[in-house]
Amino acid sequence: MTDSPPQHSQAILVGQIVSTHGLLGGVRATVLSDVSHRFSAGQVLYVLGQPYVISSSSPASFKSNHAGKSHHSGNQIILRFQGLDSEDSVKELVGEELTVPETAVPSLPEGEYFHYQIMGLQVLTEEGENLGSVSEILETGSNDVYVASGDSGELLIPALADVIREIRLSDGVMVVSLPDGLR
Repeated sequence: MTDSPPQHSQAILVGQIVSTHGLLGGVRATVLSDVSHRFSAGQVLYVLGQPYVISSSSPASFKSNHAGKSHHSGNQIILRFQGLDSEDSVKELVGEELTVPETAVPSLPEGEYFHYQIMGLQVLTEEGENLGSVSEILETGSNDVYVASGDSGELLIPALADVIREIRLSDGVMVVSLPDGLR
């Protein structure tokens, strides 16, 4: 089967279907990817391991509530898939994740990583002390902050070059140099 993602490849989350849209098979999805062409017509997304070809996409418009604030968090998009042309044909997709195989993820410059690559890494100090594993990534205005969860609780580690000394994805390890006062 050439249409299914390679079995050795990790499925990378790029969005989630939140509702149906209209009567002609459209869905509203939350976008969790920064790849600009990810949701363009002709691109393939996977839902529950099955490939779906995008036939059209457009930004979702939002209605405002009485206070003037929109009802969404994150970017949303309206998608239609080839072969799905009714509300009934897409109802079972609501709530499901949109994924792509890891092979469809563009490569980053050396020293830059996607969040999915950082999550779960074991965090070690330069002296070899195990601080736990990355359980969460907080996006701040200036830099990300990695939350390392271990036996001694949670530790917030700024994603800065002088703190993150080394990332070895093949070993599942992040080596850090903690500044004084961080613990």
